[in-house]
Amino acid sequence: MASLSTIRLAALTTRACWGQIGIVIEPQRIALLQLGSFLVVALSWQVSYPSTAAEQAFDKPVMDSAVVNHYRQSETPYSAGHRGVDYQVELGQEVFAPASGNVHFVGEVVDRQLISLAHYDQLITAFEPVCSELSEGEFVSRGQLIGQVCEGQPSYQAHCENHPCLHFSVRKNGEYLSPLWFTNELEASRLLPWIEPEEIEVTPSDAL
Repeated sequence: MASLSTIRLAALTTRACWGQIGIVIEPQRIALLQLGSFLVVALSWQVSYPSTAAEQAFDKPVMDSAVVNHYRQSETPYSAGHRGVDYQVELGQEVFAPASGNVHFVGEVVDRQLISLAHYDQLITAFEPVCSELSEGEFVSRGQLIGQVCEGQPSYQAHCENHPCLHFSVRKNGEYLSPLWFTNELEASRLLPWIEPEEIEVTPSDAL
């Protein structure tokens, strides 16, 4: 119902004439706003999500940890966004391979330790800050220990301010995807009910 109130509030127009105010809910604007909400949902299907035919076969990389920062799709490869998710963790907490694959990279990147894995269908997962004793090219099985959460250098800007967190990202052909889709933690979108437009006159006293 909050969304319904927002739509109705957005549809209110204010007209000032000779010191009197009239508020009119215009049916054309309501219909336009409703159409816009459907278009937003339709366009969200076109953002960086894998095909529904893809296999959702990833486990969470950490046990008993909640997501504190969610994935946010960026408009361009260089614009602002959050290209992964953050789990609240403890230093030294173990990190596990979400799926079988090979170590794609392990080592320091700028000011933190990172490990990435190459999986099926050209998918690459990455985890930071994680210290690992594995070697590039080494095969790992799903659920295998790949490292522990560790501290970055003093210049490292952690994704979480008040507690350690693990950044987990997934990309395919250089394009970042939502990790929660693969771990089956992504909430499904819900369409709002259609509201039949109608014109309602509201007097200034009613508006107050």
